[in-house]
Amino acid sequence: MSGIVSSEAHKPPTERRTGQGRRLLIVFAAAMTVVAPLLLPMTAYYLNLLMQASTYAVAVLGLTIVLGYTGQINLAQAAFFGLGAYSVALGTVSFGLPFWPALFAGIVIASVAGVVLGLTSLRLGGHYLAMVTVSFQQILMLVLTNWISLTRGPDGIPGIARPIVFGFSFADSGTYLALCVGVLWVVGFCVGRLKHSKLGRAMQAVRDNELAAGVVGVDTYRTKVIAFTLCALLGGLGGGLFAGGFTYISPDQFSFAESVVFLTMALLGGVRSPFGAALGLK
Repeated sequence: MSGIVSSEAHKPPTERRTGQGRRLLIVFAAAMTVVAPLLLPMTAYYLNLLMQASTYAVAVLGLTIVLGYTGQINLAQAAFFGLGAYSVALGTVSFGLPFWPALFAGIVIASVAGVVLGLTSLRLGGHYLAMVTVSFQQILMLVLTNWISLTRGPDGIPGIARPIVFGFSFADSGTYLALCVGVLWVVGFCVGRLKHSKLGRAMQAVRDNELAAGVVGVDTYRTKVIAFTLCALLGGLGGGLFAGGFTYISPDQFSFAESVVFLTMALLGGVRSPFGAALGLK
């Protein structure tokens, strides 16, 4: 045997039991919040409010990665959110795709946009990076508003389909909210685990001292691009779920003001804490 023992084995029994109890409590809380929309009677207003909160929180978790973990500014999260939303809207309404392929396409498109924007801008920093992301946000708004033949312009896109899984429809708002909350918990868990991974530690090293991180062997540019890409990916995921939740989207829902809302949610909840960022509701 190699003699390598997991860190859990080195902890005192009481600490191990406390950790296990905390994990069970989190699993129980997650299960309750997913089941609650299926059991509790809610008005349409509260269902829509909670759907917006949960889908926004998915996008805000992307800011936890790029801003909280890596220390890079992104003022274009609403643009990535919009790419995911429009992919689902156009895919299901204009091209007749099922919800899940359209959502996957939205995640891929948002991620590719994040890679391109990251590769071309992340050698900058501070105010310059913020200006580039704001410019991207404004350009996308102009495209969504004026490319009427594709995006239908200011009129928006109604009639967006909701998903069907193994014959089970999420057309009901309560079941769709349960889906959004479940996705939020999964994303939050993954973002939380990322912080303690090798990549997550590299991101935090870049945030704390980029020069020192480079000296000890961290590829700082690559790390920042990965963080930016993951941020865009979660923005696209949140936007796709948002489009399915409200079944109608228009360009004004993805303006620069919404990027400020995302940033405010992250800052209010604690930008380095996935749980706090998800709770930083507007």
